[in-house]
Amino acid sequence: MTTINEMKDALKETLESRGVLSQLRARIRAEIFNALNEDPEDKPKLSMENMIINDLIREYMEYNHYSQTASVFSSEAGMPQEMLDRGFITKKLKIVEDNNSKQTPLLYGLVFGMKKVINNQEVQNEPQTGPKYRNVYPESGQVVESNNEFEFQGGRRNISDQIFK
Repeated sequence: MTTINEMKDALKETLESRGVLSQLRARIRAEIFNALNEDPEDKPKLSMENMIINDLIREYMEYNHYSQTASVFSSEAGMPQEMLDRGFITKKLKIVEDNNSKQTPLLYGLVFGMKKVINNQEVQNEPQTGPKYRNVYPESGQVVESNNEFEFQGGRRNISDQIFK
């Protein structure tokens, strides 16, 4: 015979394994924050720059499935439910996209672009003596460096590996 406590524990474990409990906790945090900050005079109106930055962050969070964090962030920042149009943001930031970049958050493209600029400046300013590419294998923690980009075909490469090489 199962006791009430055993049933509670089983229910809690099931809800945690499905991610429902963390979603509920995040939603409660967001609602508490909203209840404590109901006075609209407390928050200044967001500037267009802040709205763009916040939407870049929110897009990144949603892409990486940080939905609870994105929900709390949106509430705390006083952001509208609807995100700014991606085309509007790319036009404002003068970003040129291709088919591949349209599949990832704009923040990745900005970091990748800055990394290319920094790498180009480093190449122009001083000779590079170390390896050009780095791959990290998360399962083992092994870091492999090489001057050959294709050496990593057997390893796991994700977008962050491409950005931070």
